[in-house]
Amino acid sequence: MQKIFKMAIFWLTTYGCFSVCIYGYAYADATHKHVTVAAMVYGNHNVVTFDGFKAGMKEKGYIEGKNIAYIFEGAYKKKEKLDAGIEKLVAENPDLIFTATTPATLAAKKATSKKKIPVVFGPVNDPVRAGIIDVLHQPGDNITGVMLTDSTAKQLEWVTRVVPDIKNVFLPYNPLDKSSLISYKKVKAAAQLFKINLTTMKVHSHNEIDSLLENFPDNMNSIFLPRDGMIMSRVKDFAKVAQKKKLALSGTRLEMAEKGALFGFGFNGFELGKQMSRLADQVLHGIDPGKLPVETAEDYLAINLKAARKMGITIPERILRQAHIIIR
Repeated sequence: MQKIFKMAIFWLTTYGCFSVCIYGYAYADATHKHVTVAAMVYGNHNVVTFDGFKAGMKEKGYIEGKNIAYIFEGAYKKKEKLDAGIEKLVAENPDLIFTATTPATLAAKKATSKKKIPVVFGPVNDPVRAGIIDVLHQPGDNITGVMLTDSTAKQLEWVTRVVPDIKNVFLPYNPLDKSSLISYKKVKAAAQLFKINLTTMKVHSHNEIDSLLENFPDNMNSIFLPRDGMIMSRVKDFAKVAQKKKLALSGTRLEMAEKGALFGFGFNGFELGKQMSRLADQVLHGIDPGKLPVETAEDYLAINLKAARKMGITIPERILRQAHIIIR
């Protein structure tokens, strides 16, 4: 028995170490192999997600200008330009495509249907209902990424907790954006649950948002912004109207509070980008993206006390204690 034990130790220390060393060498070699990542970002507010992605890649040994190059021509403001933009990126034949938002990912899915360039997406509201993938745990094809939590009801509940006397909530949404339409349906259901009067308006373009902001409806207590790349990119403009009319502005991502909203409950764009980098790293090391389960982003609560003071709102201490970030 002792002889067998010694032989086992010899085998593990000799051949096991050899295997580990070979694996480690291959991993290091793959990490330092020069790769190209193309980025398709819809909405200026999502550039922070790409920044988080690059920071995460740098932590994993991908140094820009040394062993990784990024193709990024800036965020797209108009949804109708995404198809032409992604075709241009695909023509560059990158090793991986980074996409931010549902419309950008749908454009990438269409453009890579034949060439099969790996795609890592995020933030995406609901990739299954949007038609990006069929199954979360094994997305298949050439796509994986990070989705958002199904927290719309919780987001609307926070409106009633932060400002308990709110009854009339205004929701702008774009019916041509699948993510926005999903948000609309979920907010509508949650409003019935919390007995909130929900007023909705369809906006299809930035011009229509401009018109809405100039002629904002009366008798509203609150503005709730959905998961919509175009609408969320205008959070600062909505914040100006909200503060002027004393309306509680809230939305579905943490950074909204940093841009003037009363509070934001949802994902942190920068951290979500770093989460995407972990998936990208695995794909660049040869793992099939279709076999990597779609991950879920974490939600955070951020409260803007500056906005609260301008609106004359006092937020209870018990609510402040639950916030991850407080802007004073």
